[in-house]
Amino acid sequence: MSESTERRQRGYREIFLDPTVPEPSASTPDAPADDEGHPQARRVPWFILALAGLFLVSVAASALQASGGTQGAGNPAAPPAAQQKDYDGFFLPGDDLASALEEARRSGRRGVAVLFEMEGCGECAKLRATTFKDEKLRASYNEQFVTLSLLADHPLPLVDFDGQATEQTEFAQRERVFALPTLVFYDLDTLPVARQVGSAGEVADWVRLARYVAERGYDEAPFSHWQPAN
Repeated sequence: MSESTERRQRGYREIFLDPTVPEPSASTPDAPADDEGHPQARRVPWFILALAGLFLVSVAASALQASGGTQGAGNPAAPPAAQQKDYDGFFLPGDDLASALEEARRSGRRGVAVLFEMEGCGECAKLRATTFKDEKLRASYNEQFVTLSLLADHPLPLVDFDGQATEQTEFAQRERVFALPTLVFYDLDTLPVARQVGSAGEVADWVRLARYVAERGYDEAPFSHWQPAN
């Protein structure tokens, strides 16, 4: 295991580095009883939901690979034809996180913003067709981050932040991406410092999120409580 990967995993364990996601509780209380003393249904623990999501993503990826319907002839890692579509110049498909990180450092940006999505994802399409059309948002993200898109449901080849060969599906699972779309911000040390799940929220909230990461607001407070200096 590389030093940076070890550091990132240690960070997850010690301080839960995704401030936009509530930290899971350490224990699950006993189920409350109703008026007659019968136990009520217990809320499903967060890690069970996470494992279920991971299983569904794995099943979807396996089904796509087995069907061959979305793969190029003679190349099991070929991107699906739909991936060739016009991404409108924003969060373009990528396959080399190490190079993206190098570009971010060289250009003076704050880090790398990775959009995890999949073909046929309605919420992913909605995000691109609405929020991501805003010019102010685009300018803010492109100025502060190197942006790229990964397919969480397809085993396309990928070079991770450590320069190691992997697959986009495997990387998404490793990064605990269980719902799509998910946008994850990585700082220049490859630490995932913030994430946004789904397509909800006003454009202003997404712009504020970019500023939150660029100004290291996560060192001060969770995103929901953070107030910019001016």
